[in-house]
Amino acid sequence: MTLFLVFIIGLSIGSFLNVVIYRLPLMLNGDNISIASPSRSFCVNCKHKLTIIDLIPVFSFFLLRRCCRYCKHPISIQYPIIELTSALISVLIVYKFGIEQQTIYYLLFMYAVIPLFMIDLKHQLLPDLITLPLLWVGLIFNITYGINLKDAVIGAVFGYLILWSIYWIFKFVRGIEGMGYGDFKLTAALGAWLGWQYIPDLLAIASISSIVTIVLLAIIKKKADHIKKPHSFGPFLIISGVILLFSQKNFINNILI
Repeated sequence: MTLFLVFIIGLSIGSFLNVVIYRLPLMLNGDNISIASPSRSFCVNCKHKLTIIDLIPVFSFFLLRRCCRYCKHPISIQYPIIELTSALISVLIVYKFGIEQQTIYYLLFMYAVIPLFMIDLKHQLLPDLITLPLLWVGLIFNITYGINLKDAVIGAVFGYLILWSIYWIFKFVRGIEGMGYGDFKLTAALGAWLGWQYIPDLLAIASISSIVTIVLLAIIKKKADHIKKPHSFGPFLIISGVILLFSQKNFINNILI
């Protein structure tokens, strides 16, 4: 019963994360919108305000046959995917760690990286409004539950400086920017959670997985110039960070067993 309730709450939080993913980039772009305003959700195509029947997580997507019932514009598959992802992750974390204070930290971590993943994937943007709180929560977490706080602080500094250094070396050699400052801050935040010892692993996993993905996409699309286009690095950092954070707790092995 507890896990079922967690699943329902996770779906609702996923619905809110969809709002963040859509509205935050617009807000940072100067549009007259914020996370809280307008208070009512609306169709992204016709701007019609949505009712309760339109907003039931996952269920409404299929009930409305994947279209807005006012303008018939297709609803993105992103919405139920984010809602289900949030719900399933919530259940897995609560199942693993129970109803404990540290569980809240792990949930906050995941609820932060999910919108970061999608926003960077879609807009090549990693908002400070999420990355900086993620860093501070990581340091606070490590005061009590995680690694040594000193290692966490060094991890944040080391994570930022190593990408900052790579950025300037690349710019000096090639004359162009190889990555954005958001990547520095995200790496610093992940370093605050993981500790400096995991930064090399974090960057290695993220770099290798990003290169492999980009090359495969170029092969699939049969466009060699796809490799030269700017690509989001944040999603790969996030995947790497999630793997390393929960591998510290033998999370995956315990779930499978």
